[in-house]
Amino acid sequence: GLGSLTATCGSTFADDLFISEYIEGSSFNKAIEIYNGTGAAVDLAAGLYVLELYSNGAATPSQSLALSGTIADGDVYVLAHPSAAAAILAAADVTSGAVINFNGDDAVVLRKNGAVVDAFGQIGFDPGSEWPGGGADDTLRRADTVCAGDTNATDAFDAALEWVVFPNNTFD
Repeated sequence: GLGSLTATCGSTFADDLFISEYIEGSSFNKAIEIYNGTGAAVDLAAGLYVLELYSNGAATPSQSLALSGTIADGDVYVLAHPSAAAAILAAADVTSGAVINFNGDDAVVLRKNGAVVDAFGQIGFDPGSEWPGGGADDTLRRADTVCAGDTNATDAFDAALEWVVFPNNTFD
């Protein structure tokens, strides 16, 4: 659930951080969880990590947030909307009503020093109400077999390929 991840990548480490959970629940129950499976602690500010929101098919970021703090190996970093449910806020490392303000059809991109390390959705494309495979009123968790982010933020996106869909307002 939110705040935990067990990837079955064997003895190999992830090359970089990746988005492990995407929550787009009712009202402002929205959050993004970022997982560190690199084998070492990651200093977000030193790595110049930024989370970007591309709303409604935008080709440039609608909002962005420079990340700070350190994620221990095997741990997660949770960004939540400040008006989210108490259960989400209890797991949150940071809140943002700007970048964590997406609907099921917006792209969310994690960058490190400008380079894409993971993308949920497709930059510059509006799929309608949600991405193929889910996103609106859903909680999506990365499948256990996924050990790296999607570094091509402009290719076609289908959540069913790497994400497991859970019902609305699942944030256990």
